[in-house]
Amino acid sequence: MKMIFDTVEYSSKPSGSEIGAINNRIIQYLPVDIDVAEMVQEVTKGKTFTPAIFKLVNGSIKRSKVNWESQQVIALDFDEGLTLEEAKNNTFFQQNAAFLYTTFRHKESHHKFRVVFILDRPLTRYEDFESLMDSLLERYPQADRACRDGSRLFFGGREAIPFDFSNRLRTSSFAGLNITPLQDIESNLDMSVTRVNTNPKPSHSVIYANHVELIRNRNIKELQELLDLETVTVSNNEVLDYLKKQDLRVFLGIREEGNFIDIFHDEDNPSASIYQSYRNNGHWLYKCHSTSRPFTGTILHVVQRLLECSVVEAKKFLMELYRIEIYESEAVREFKESIDIYKELLRSEELEEIHPHFYKVFNRYGHLQDLYILLDLAKEFVTNDSDPRIVFYHSIRTLAQHFGRSTSATGTRMNFFTLFKVTKKLDESEVPEKLLSIQKKNKRDNYYQYRSNTYELPIYTYEFFYHVDEMCKIWLEKGCSGRTISYEGIMRTFGRQEADRIFPQDNGKEISELNEEVVSQIHLTTLRLIEYKGWATEKEVLSRIPYYFKGQQEFKTQQFKRCIGEMLDSYGLEIIPSNKKIKEEMGITEEEMSKFSFPKIIRKKLVKDCRPLQVKENTKLIS
Repeated sequence: MKMIFDTVEYSSKPSGSEIGAINNRIIQYLPVDIDVAEMVQEVTKGKTFTPAIFKLVNGSIKRSKVNWESQQVIALDFDEGLTLEEAKNNTFFQQNAAFLYTTFRHKESHHKFRVVFILDRPLTRYEDFESLMDSLLERYPQADRACRDGSRLFFGGREAIPFDFSNRLRTSSFAGLNITPLQDIESNLDMSVTRVNTNPKPSHSVIYANHVELIRNRNIKELQELLDLETVTVSNNEVLDYLKKQDLRVFLGIREEGNFIDIFHDEDNPSASIYQSYRNNGHWLYKCHSTSRPFTGTILHVVQRLLECSVVEAKKFLMELYRIEIYESEAVREFKESIDIYKELLRSEELEEIHPHFYKVFNRYGHLQDLYILLDLAKEFVTNDSDPRIVFYHSIRTLAQHFGRSTSATGTRMNFFTLFKVTKKLDESEVPEKLLSIQKKNKRDNYYQYRSNTYELPIYTYEFFYHVDEMCKIWLEKGCSGRTISYEGIMRTFGRQEADRIFPQDNGKEISELNEEVVSQIHLTTLRLIEYKGWATEKEVLSRIPYYFKGQQEFKTQQFKRCIGEMLDSYGLEIIPSNKKIKEEMGITEEEMSKFSFPKIIRKKLVKDCRPLQVKENTKLIS
């Protein structure tokens, strides 16, 4: 069999200029005549190939349909809709395909691979190639429609799995192929006679019935009659799952088997398909394989595009259409009302007076707003009719999008909320088994250091927030900041038990020698300055600790913030904002600190005046 291979080996999927370079190179190479085993070796080395060979047209050769000459190797590209295991066990593949190989972006969590067929004879008419590919794509609508392009490049991959290298796909088994000894002559003749189309494409009305127009016109009543729908009652948490499990072929009135004309744009060749997600969740997906207008989505996305509306409007439309009624127990309704009261408190004018320390800490960097958003998001996750709880597992990336912040800043905020117990990170033993299994698999498949966290939000009570307010008071007294929010920072400030609670996946984490060394220097330098002149500032402490590596200043600052609370507790110190009065009391001169500078000062905690108590005791003794 003849095909063209690039000479460069890649270990990851080429991109950008690399693809342009491949395209320029590969068309200059002569076709090679190789067997299947040799092809497998080249593909798994990461070499790009074209299954077709090309001819000169008007004195030039290009990788295009016009220059296409013949092809004996074809491949189906699967990015979704079919797992590797399902492909390996597929009877048609086992009997007709030579091998499959995983692409560079294949992962255990998202299977991506190509199934390769060797034809029993080369095709020399492009329409025969298209006809054969259409038959295969109708059989496997999950495959990428771009495989229908006979001039396309196929990148190499990582691992090949053989079916049988001797398998050959018989071209004679495909209707519509005109495989005759005269075909080579015919393909080079200019056939100007207009042919009668004996197999006309079905019209939109035949394929879709009138469902699509009824959806566009929001004619719910007639759709309900056509779909024969009855009222269903589900909890609010089950609505989306229920809708995604509705058969999209029935919903859209699709009458054709296999691929069909896309409902979103005009086309001559059917490029759309409907299939169930390979994640085995029962959800139906609509996919348009068109390279110019690709689309993949659930029933919500389909309705959103047809109605040109928001996803919320699409959900409302579908709930009305499918006669969905929401069931909520009295306990759940009361719990949701409590959430609304909680949210109202966060926006109220009285918050600062009722919980002053909480307000000062949480309002400083926008944590109040983020907590409000979190309550709004988590409201839909209320579970258990008899004992309602807010348990949710939005990823940090999803939360970051809602907060309008970076993922790192969002992660710090969620740890901040956990410290003050306005959120609770569930331990592995508290996470539902099925959810924990999914989280661990996602961590393993994506090589993440940590699995996603599952959170519970305690509901508001005055007593609960009284304790939160007291914690905020301690936070302020210890001079904490956002940099305190790390395993080491929490351990030094509040103890290892608290650090393990807030960072359960880092339980018992050891602190590095460099971190310990810098903290020790900070402690020693601070105490020496206070011993010498009675006070110290963060800036002068850090200036006396010399390190010579890139980023050392930021690193020292970070360690200072992490250990300030520990230092205050250990040596009876306090950190206070400076002002003119404090400067006078401490005898701080302008040579030591500019009169325009008012940094926070670390000093020995002052002992309260006990003379009234002593006088009272002496009076008792005299009497």
